[in-house]
Amino acid sequence: MKTITAYKCTNCGQVMYPRHERCLNCNEREFKEIYPTKKGKLLTYTVVNELPWGIDERARVLGVVEFDNGIRALGLIKSDRVKIGMKLTSGWDEVRYMNGVRVYGLTFS
Repeated sequence: MKTITAYKCTNCGQVMYPRHERCLNCNEREFKEIYPTKKGKLLTYTVVNELPWGIDERARVLGVVEFDNGIRALGLIKSDRVKIGMKLTSGWDEVRYMNGVRVYGLTFS
């Protein structure tokens, strides 16, 4: 499975995704690459009702999930019931089919 790469400051331990040139907490420039765990907790979400042409759905749910190791990421929620605090499992799945090409992204279910 493809995954995202986050960065942990070697000075203060701040976890950042995506990468920044300097630590947002202490301005350090040295980072260690870390990868999300498979499971996480939903911190917040939004329902997008006005989708672009080519997506044949009434709405999509996008959410910010915090993985067990502190990484936070935005992805598509593939669950019928959504509640802040719920446990989710991450995946790398098709999120759109555009111009004959399958587009993949971070998903949670």
